Amino acid sequence: MDTTEELGGTYFYHGHANVTAPELFNLIFIESLSDYLGLDTSATVMIIIGQPWIPVSGKLSAATNTPGTSVISKIARAMFKEKRLPFGVRLEAPMGKGSKMKMVPTSKIAPFIGRWTPWLGYAQIVIMLELVSKRTRNKYNLIARPSDRIVWPSF
Repeated sequence: MDTTEELGGTYFYHGHANVTAPELFNLIFIESLSDYLGLDTSATVMIIIGQPWIPVSGKLSAATNTPGTSVISKIARAMFKEKRLPFGVRLEAPMGKGSKMKMVPTSKIAPFIGRWTPWLGYAQIVIMLELVSKRTRNKYNLIARPSDRIVWPSF
């Protein structure tokens, strides 16, 4: 028996016998996701180091801002100190969470990096899930019977 076969209305896939069509899809998705995550975990790291877990005392407007600071913010402030963007340029960066999130302009490099880093991680996760879903769909449709195939026009 090959690693991928149809057997009595069910599938055989990489040592898993009598696998239904939804189970086959889940197995392929898990395989694609683990293959992808084995290559890159930077999205998770960016999200984790961008969370405000370090307590900060004396923060202005603590009621409306996030309660602490993040690891990346501390690192960026240590690296860039009080460096500012040239020519008085002020770039906007997200601040706060959920419904309290707002775009706040800053001319300092460190806060700009600290505020955008977790959002880059979120974007990477969305892109990664899109790629994994495409690979899963393509591989699943190659293996599955025509009646079990999935047509996803969105990706």
